[in-house]
Amino acid sequence: MWKTLYQSVKGTSHEQSGQPCQDSSLARQVVSADETVLVLACSDGAGSARFSEIGSRTACQTLVDLVSAETRTSGQLGTVDAIRAHGWMSQVHRAIGVQADLRDADARQLACTLLFAVVGERGAAFGQIGDGAMVLRRDDAYETVFWPQSGEYVNTTNFVSDPRWATHLEFAWCESAVDELALFSDGLQMLALDYGQQQVHGPFLDPLFASLRKQPEPADLAEPMRAFLESPQLAERTDDDKTLMLATRLAS
Repeated sequence: MWKTLYQSVKGTSHEQSGQPCQDSSLARQVVSADETVLVLACSDGAGSARFSEIGSRTACQTLVDLVSAETRTSGQLGTVDAIRAHGWMSQVHRAIGVQADLRDADARQLACTLLFAVVGERGAAFGQIGDGAMVLRRDDAYETVFWPQSGEYVNTTNFVSDPRWATHLEFAWCESAVDELALFSDGLQMLALDYGQQQVHGPFLDPLFASLRKQPEPADLAEPMRAFLESPQLAERTDDDKTLMLATRLAS
């Protein structure tokens, strides 16, 4: 079985401005007769969008509910292709539009990114629109699934709420077992990624995974993780909202 640990916390810039945390995250294990499937979703709401925290929460909840329902119905994940992933994202985009209509708002006011990982026993699917990153740990080395996306202008990115979301969707199917992975929003990407070498900064993730592997009750690490993400040391490096998701099925 998987051990998961994840938190989304408000950045100091939002503390000062009185804005809510606009990041969201959600994880769920779906256990069937054939296999256990782990579904992870991480979303970062655009800071300038009025209802972006609702957009990010809707994106994560919709994606996780949808994939979970499909898995329960079929009894297994099966092979996921780009068409199936496109269908998931299409329903997420539609759900954000529904929330916008309920508020008599343009969907741009719910702008958010979305990263998802769906991991079965024999393969894993990954999708991303926007910045942030997903990292796999294999053979004692880290690798990104995709590099964070940049938008047309400096300090911008792409959103699943955009009309042209499909042109920005990146998808990958890994035809092998994935036993350990991390997802994080752009509030952590300058700490977890080495931009000069275009690779993962291992010393950031190593102690976090080590703690999760040896902890029999991952819930006991929830408050320490939140304290770490809200610590003055991290606040000195980034004032943005921060989401970190860790999952492992490796022993200590």
